[in-house]
Amino acid sequence: MKKSYLKYDILVDYEKIYDCYKKVMKNTEHKEKLTKYNLFLSSNLIEIYNDLKEKHYTHGKYNIFLIKDPKYRIIMSENLKDKIVNLLISEYILKPTLEKRLIDENCATRKGMGSKHAFNLCKRYILKLKRKHKEIYVLKFDIKKYFYNIDHDVLIEKLAKIFKDEDIMRLLRNIIYSSNMSYVNKEIDDIINRELKKDLSTYHKTELKRVPRYNYHKGLAIGNVTSQILAIYYLNRIDHLIKEKLSCKHYIRYMDGATV
Repeated sequence: MKKSYLKYDILVDYEKIYDCYKKVMKNTEHKEKLTKYNLFLSSNLIEIYNDLKEKHYTHGKYNIFLIKDPKYRIIMSENLKDKIVNLLISEYILKPTLEKRLIDENCATRKGMGSKHAFNLCKRYILKLKRKHKEIYVLKFDIKKYFYNIDHDVLIEKLAKIFKDEDIMRLLRNIIYSSNMSYVNKEIDDIINRELKKDLSTYHKTELKRVPRYNYHKGLAIGNVTSQILAIYYLNRIDHLIKEKLSCKHYIRYMDGATV
């Protein structure tokens, strides 16, 4: 596997930080939070710059909340500082390095390779097979609670084989380990217990109780842009095994997008 020779210093760039801020600003629905941040915009962005330059950055606390449509799901929303840093890492470290290692059949929250790409691939496969065979068979399976079951140690081992710069690895470990904080499960418990006190059907109460918690050193925060990219990459070795060693011609792996 080819190593990445990207250096940590690529992130210590005020213009890049500002560009990421502008992208985060467009996608931030909480306008009151954005207004407060913009009151001291220059000092807030300089703080990010200095934290990265001095290598003092650590991921902050999540705002954890429950969404109910189409199903009960916990979202871990970052503060604006962490969103900017996560996007910075994604745009200048993870995407340039990991995207080129992925197969085209790995469909997810990738530019031009989302649900439409997956649908078109599936349609093409079916039409092609139908020309030769009267009956075709499809093996479909799902990885239960995928985000919650991603092993930190396995993921970090994969990344360490790629990234030579230890400062990049330190930053990635800090973000990956952010789901280990004890308050995370406590707040999820509090949210679920408050919801269970409402007048709900037996079905909805059962579904609420099924909302998973984070085990130590397992799971990525659902809501981080870095989590999306890392989750896409996590099974990359299996993708290559199926396509290249097992010579499976018709294969699609699809991962639902998370809210960011």
